[in-house]
Amino acid sequence: MEYTHIEPIRKLLKKCRRVYVVGGALRDEALGIKVKDVDVVIHEDPSKVLDAGFFPLDQERGIYRCLWEGMTIDVARMQGESIEDDLKRRDYTINAVAYELNLKKFIDPLGGLKDAELGILRAVSEDNIKDDPVRILRGIRLWLWLPLKMEEKTRHMLKSNANLLRLTAPERIKEEIVKITAHPLSHKAVFEMERLGIIDEIFPELARSRGLFQGKFYGVDLKGHLLFTYRCCEHLINHIKYFFPEEELNAPLKQETEKGVEKRQILKLSALLHDVAKPHTFKIRNDQYTFWGHDKLGAEIAENALKRLKFSSKSAKLVRTLVENHMRLHLLARAGEISQKAKGRFFRHLKEDGVLTVYLSLSDSLSSSGHLGFFYLLRYAEEMLAFYLDFIKEEKLQKPLLSGYDVMDILNIKPGPMVGKVLSELLEAQTEGRVKTKEEAIKFVKEVFRDGKGRDSLH
Repeated sequence: MEYTHIEPIRKLLKKCRRVYVVGGALRDEALGIKVKDVDVVIHEDPSKVLDAGFFPLDQERGIYRCLWEGMTIDVARMQGESIEDDLKRRDYTINAVAYELNLKKFIDPLGGLKDAELGILRAVSEDNIKDDPVRILRGIRLWLWLPLKMEEKTRHMLKSNANLLRLTAPERIKEEIVKITAHPLSHKAVFEMERLGIIDEIFPELARSRGLFQGKFYGVDLKGHLLFTYRCCEHLINHIKYFFPEEELNAPLKQETEKGVEKRQILKLSALLHDVAKPHTFKIRNDQYTFWGHDKLGAEIAENALKRLKFSSKSAKLVRTLVENHMRLHLLARAGEISQKAKGRFFRHLKEDGVLTVYLSLSDSLSSSGHLGFFYLLRYAEEMLAFYLDFIKEEKLQKPLLSGYDVMDILNIKPGPMVGKVLSELLEAQTEGRVKTKEEAIKFVKEVFRDGKGRDSLH
């Protein structure tokens, strides 16, 4: 195997006596994956030999970065007295390989190239895992993305040291979670993390969900239901265009809540956390299990979980919104008919996140009741999302035909809460189609609030 990016790296690092390409780039080349990121190790202090094109990435650890012709090149000082020492300190054998540019020679003391050829994920040592526990999550990510078969001894190492993740900086855990949830089949990693005891270390809020009987279509206990809701949610996202082909209904999934994090990823995490408060709200009433208020309390717990992992406030707010409202479509559907007023309230409150809320409800229904429950709820979801398409196209559904000043003038009232309440009822009348023009809006306000029928409801 001949590394294809030797010449540009040699030119960039011509002041260095020995240059070693290490880790992921060699691994990806061995696996036939296009190389975009290159890690380089040198004997010298990078700050003293690199040109102006490099900038510090981690000065404390002596890592510098250069962006060059579509590649990201990271340069670090060698750890240990030799390149073999450096490689033996790494996480997995497939990353413990080096290529010496001048000698044109591979250095592979741990058989990483053979493991890459065989598609095996093998930890270098348990001590290396303990030294940096985030390597546990990195192993899950490599296993998922490349994909690889995990050596049984390595699986045991990850499981027996999962508790060390509590000692890891939350920012680094978040980074791995973001990369894992970006995969279209990330539920495989989520289920594997559950088997290895990793999920509860990342989300200790879920620990109490184990053993709480649910009797759902997928998953016997609450923990199982949450895991399968994640899987159902991901399945729905991957096939969303079969159910809702309109781009306006796909676009919210692709919007970013922060750099590198799309709303579809937050939707998946919402699926995992949507019933997180059920153990806190569980009571038996009239021989039935009840979880009153689990949506409200769960929203708070889920938001705090993402904040703890250093997700942005926008990401945390979105998970709160989705968890808090995941029951609304279920409750609306129970009536057998969803009024225009209810649809209007739903989307005026949630806007485009209402689309994601509908998707979460469908995922919950599929996990709870299988295809029978999913297709029952689907007809109401289609009705809601058809309304949303009109909602975003028709301005009359989004804001009242009259201004606050108009209302004060018509009713001869001063600024205050009453103005907002009048506008809210006017907007509902518009949504229901009872008011379509400004003239009808004026007439509505005069008739409903001047004669007292609506005034009492405003106080």
